[in-house]
Amino acid sequence: MKSSIYRVVVEWGDADPARIVFYPKYFTWFDAATRHLFVSAGFKVPDIYDQYGVIGMPIAETNAKFLAPSKFADELEVHSGVSEWSDRFFVVSHKIYDAGTLSVDGYEKRVWAAPHPDKPGRLKALPVPDEIRSRLS
Repeated sequence: MKSSIYRVVVEWGDADPARIVFYPKYFTWFDAATRHLFVSAGFKVPDIYDQYGVIGMPIAETNAKFLAPSKFADELEVHSGVSEWSDRFFVVSHKIYDAGTLSVDGYEKRVWAAPHPDKPGRLKALPVPDEIRSRLS
């Protein structure tokens, strides 16, 4: 499985008054790590949209297990890779390490989506192209 590491320094605004990371920030970092995964495989995300006629890769499901707290000024590593493929979606697994300790274990289930041809304002899932699969597997 192709993987990448996205590094994050916990900033003042990422933490609550107790200086512990406010949990939604992890989902922001998951999203950024997914983009970095595509970049590490040689893709520019806006170019993917134009090349394959998709509007995006919206999240259909996400989850995180918070195993240990991270705090202001901690240096984190988000390890990401596609752990599951289906015809029209893929799952990106994320493991966040803080000083070598697994602090968050999560995933995003993303859909390969284009504008629906018959329903304005809606999306339609399309098959994930073979090139995407092969470069991220």
